[in-house]
Amino acid sequence: MPEVARALAGAEAYPPQVLAMLSENLAACLSEPKEDRHAFQARVAEMAGEVLASIKAGIEGKISAAKEKLEKADAEKATREAAVEETKAKAVQGSEALDSAKKEVQAAVAEMKAANEALKKAEQEQKAGDAELAGNESKKAKLESTIETIFVPCKEGALQPALITKGVQELTKLGKDWGFDTALITSLPSALSKEPASRGSFDSVVVKQVEEELQNRLETLKKSLAEAAPAREERAGQVSAKSAALEAAKLKDQSLVAAVKAAQEASKEAEAAMKAAARALKAFGPEMKSTGAELAEAEESLASIEGVLATFRGLLDRSKEVPPEPAAEAAEAAAAAEPAASS
Repeated sequence: MPEVARALAGAEAYPPQVLAMLSENLAACLSEPKEDRHAFQARVAEMAGEVLASIKAGIEGKISAAKEKLEKADAEKATREAAVEETKAKAVQGSEALDSAKKEVQAAVAEMKAANEALKKAEQEQKAGDAELAGNESKKAKLESTIETIFVPCKEGALQPALITKGVQELTKLGKDWGFDTALITSLPSALSKEPASRGSFDSVVVKQVEEELQNRLETLKKSLAEAAPAREERAGQVSAKSAALEAAKLKDQSLVAAVKAAQEASKEAEAAMKAAARALKAFGPEMKSTGAELAEAEESLASIEGVLATFRGLLDRSKEVPPEPAAEAAEAAAAAEPAASS
C-alpha cells in the first residue's frame, strides 16, 4: 500500500490537493473488500486507478519518444552536420560581401574626393576667367556712361557751365587711363570747354578724334566681351557639371554606406547562425547519451509502476468471498455428473 501512495504523490497534471486526498483515503478504501466499500470509497479507488493509469501512460509516452529520438539519431546528426556546413558557407559569403561593400565605400570616398577637387578647380578657373570679363564689363559700363553723360553733352554744348570743368576733368582722366595720345589729351580741355559755335577747325578735329577714340575703345570692349562669352558659358557649364558629379558621388557614398551597414548585420546574423549550428552539433552526443539515460530510467519507472498497478489491482479486486479449493470443485463436478450418467 505505501508504494501505491508514493506513486500517486508523484503524478503529474493533477492538483496537489487531489493527490493528497487520494493518498490519505486510499488505504481506508482498499482495506475493505470490494463488496463492503461505500460508494465514496469505490469512487476514490476508481480515481486512484485512473491516476495510476495516467502515470503509466505518461511513462510509456516518454519511452516511445526516447526510442523514436534514438532511432532517428543518425538522420538528426546528418541534419546538424549539413546545417554546420551550410551556415559556415553563408558566414563566408557574408564576410566576403562585407569586405566587398567596404571596398566599394572606399572607392566611393575617393571618387567623392576627386569630384570635390574637380569642382574646386572648375570654380577657381571660373573665378579667374570671369574676373577679367567682369573688369571689362565694368569698363564698358563706365565708358558708356561717360560718353552718354559727359562727352555727348559737352560736344553738343548741352552740359551746364558749372559742370563743364568737372566733366572735362573726368574725360581727361579717362583719356589718360585709356592711353589716348598726349597731344590729344592736352587739347581736350580747351576744345570741349567752348561752345560748339565758338570752336575752331582744330577744336573740331580734337573733338572728333576724342569721339573716335571713345567709340573705338567701346567697340573693342564689346568685341572682347562677345568673344569671351562662350568661354564664360563653358566655365559655368563646367562648374555645374562638376557640382552635379559631386552630388552624385555623395549620393552613391550614402547608398554604399547603408549597404555596408546591411552587410554587417547580415554577416553578424550568419556568424551567429554558424555558431548556433556548431553548438547544436557539439551537443548531439551528450543529448543522445542523455536520451539513452532517460530511456533506461523510464523503462525502470515503467517496471516499477506496473508492479504498483499489480499491487493496486490486487487490493482493488479483493473480495470477502473465499474461492473454492480446486479439489472440492472437482468433487462437486463429479457428483453433479453421476446422476446424469445413471439416467
